[in-house]
Amino acid sequence: MEIESESVEYESKRGSVPHAEKIPVSGADLWSGDQAAKDVSTIREINERLRVMVETANDPIIGADSSGRIMMWNSAATRAFGYSPEEALNQPITILMPQKFVALHEIALKRAVASGRLYYSKSIREVSGRRKDGSEFPVEVSISAGKTHEGMFFTATIRDITERKQKDEELRRANRELEYRVTERTAQLVRLNDDLKQEIRERKRMEAMLRDSELLYHTLVEEVPDVIFVLNEEGRFTYLNAQAEELLRTPLRAILDTPISAYVVPEERYKIDSILKLAHHAVWDEEIRLLDADGETKFTRIRCKALDDGSRGAMLYEGVMRDITRRRRLEEQLKESREQLLEKVKIIDELYSHIIQTSKSKAIAQHTAEVAHELRQPLTIIGGFARRIARQFDSYNIGSDSGQAEAVRMIGSEIQRLEKILSTLIEFTRQEGLNRQMANPNAIIEKVLHLYKEAFEEKNLKLSVSLRGDEEEMSLDPERFEQVVRNLVSNAIDASPSGEVIRVETGISIPDSKLIETIAMDAERYFEMKIRNRGAIIDQAELPRIFSPFFTTKNYGTGIGLTVSKKIVEAHKGSISVQSDGEGTTFIVWLPMNIQEHCTADMCMDVQCGT
Repeated sequence: MEIESESVEYESKRGSVPHAEKIPVSGADLWSGDQAAKDVSTIREINERLRVMVETANDPIIGADSSGRIMMWNSAATRAFGYSPEEALNQPITILMPQKFVALHEIALKRAVASGRLYYSKSIREVSGRRKDGSEFPVEVSISAGKTHEGMFFTATIRDITERKQKDEELRRANRELEYRVTERTAQLVRLNDDLKQEIRERKRMEAMLRDSELLYHTLVEEVPDVIFVLNEEGRFTYLNAQAEELLRTPLRAILDTPISAYVVPEERYKIDSILKLAHHAVWDEEIRLLDADGETKFTRIRCKALDDGSRGAMLYEGVMRDITRRRRLEEQLKESREQLLEKVKIIDELYSHIIQTSKSKAIAQHTAEVAHELRQPLTIIGGFARRIARQFDSYNIGSDSGQAEAVRMIGSEIQRLEKILSTLIEFTRQEGLNRQMANPNAIIEKVLHLYKEAFEEKNLKLSVSLRGDEEEMSLDPERFEQVVRNLVSNAIDASPSGEVIRVETGISIPDSKLIETIAMDAERYFEMKIRNRGAIIDQAELPRIFSPFFTTKNYGTGIGLTVSKKIVEAHKGSISVQSDGEGTTFIVWLPMNIQEHCTADMCMDVQCGT
């Protein structure tokens, strides 16, 4: 008895893998349940591998059905064209090409579907692509076609060649410039030759003029600053002028009949093979690094041409080698100097921000302590009276419908709240010494981040952590430093919208020695911690008040958490600052490393965290 065949197709998160091979199952297979299950599992595994390969490919891979609609789209395609998978799938493939190619594409598609084949299948073609924003860019496309019982399907592998096109244009411009110089030099040589011929005709002394011409040519070759050389078909030097001895710091006799590859740095010797493969009259022009006899690297520009050796029928390669080492070194020094300058400017900007935001609040703290003590005594007396009246209401069974008993209870509740705030103020102004010990600040940060793991998950927040110098310990109070980290991480969580990223970065910063002397910094190396959130931008007018007591942008809390953090950091002779712009809000903490002296009582204030 014949049983109708069935098909199995793997379903991914984005739908089935386009045109995945369907495996028929015969009637006999249906009787073997275990074998059928294994086949299904195998097909699913193959399809999953295919999906992973397509998704992780560096180049865009796009699949389309016979109607020209996009059925497969990987991450590289999203990066290249700007369309998300949801925006691209089931859309016509023509959204990825300039309008002028749409009509030709549709004709070619109909012809391929009708004939069942693609005449340029698997060949690499250079065309233009169109991004989501409408901009066009050059690409290389390789298209393959296949056919199943569901119809034709097409798979395109695409490569963005914008950078290559730019480099080709730069190379063409350089070639044009070099050709112009060669033409100009050739014209000079032609004029010189004409002069020589004229002199020969005038003096009728051919032999003497030939000797003069040979001497002039020899002088020209030997005096030019570039190395002039000739290579045989094996890549060995058969001729060199005197400049080669200066460039390679090797006698000419030792260089002759040796391969040019012997003087090329190992990682660039493959370039020599391309010289020896030049076609007749083809020109090779490229930069290459050489090693002289002392092992010093020399940057050179080589331009050579392949010619026939008329006497033997073999190939010769005549060329010019120009030493560009000084120019390249100057370019590298300029680049390095610019990077160092930018780094110094960045450090100066951050230090300036730290200095501006690190003003002492000692007078404010002392005044707050005096006010808190003055208010505490009368508030305690009032609270005692209120509680006594409340007990009397309760003992005389006075009902609450009159509102008096309820009012007394509200007075007592508010007095308790004020007493709690005064207690916090008194704790805030208390001065104690730091308990310094050697500890790894990165380990403390990791501990705090682990403790807040659930808080991150509740708001669906992502965490980006980059902790450098993680093996180095420094002198600090671990509990107080942990308190600072807790405050900053908690504030970042509160400020961040759901789904955003909080970045935590640390490292070792080394200010310039002149900067250390100028502003009398306490250490030559600083531990730096940055915590950035993508919450609302803090108004520039409010930034100077961000560390002030009782200032908060939230609807809850006492507003002394950042003030506490600032006091703890300053007790460590460090600094804390804040920046808020379009990239988010970043709190930056600097703590001096290897500091020897102990902090004073005025600077070492131990305060409890207030949020």
